[in-house]
Amino acid sequence: MADLQEIIGRVTRRERQDRHLKIKELAEKAGVSEIYIGEIERGQKYPSSTVLESIAHALELDIADFLELMAEEIRSEREPQMVTSAIGFTLPSTPGQPRRVAVKRIVNMLGEGDMESVANFSAFLLSRRMTPQE
Repeated sequence: MADLQEIIGRVTRRERQDRHLKIKELAEKAGVSEIYIGEIERGQKYPSSTVLESIAHALELDIADFLELMAEEIRSEREPQMVTSAIGFTLPSTPGQPRRVAVKRIVNMLGEGDMESVANFSAFLLSRRMTPQE
């Protein structure tokens, strides 16, 4: 299992790449050097809480969301599993991607009003699955 320093680096790199930012751009936004960001991403440096907050802000993430991404990364390492819903639908995800990110991407693809329809349909399917089979 990777240590926390490596996980911070992995999450930072993934989030930076998801936003199509270069190391230099992230470093400028966070107010730290490119070398330092590179060292963090490679798991060679352990950023202070202040730097972690700066990186989260530069990635346009709330610090709580950034920390949650790290927590999900730790959980996925402890319990590697297929990301599936209660109805057996496999969520599209990339290796190491937190479940929350995959679900967020799917939700972002939905148009206005679609979310309620999806929720109602999901509730219907769950109720059918929970009902004892005759």
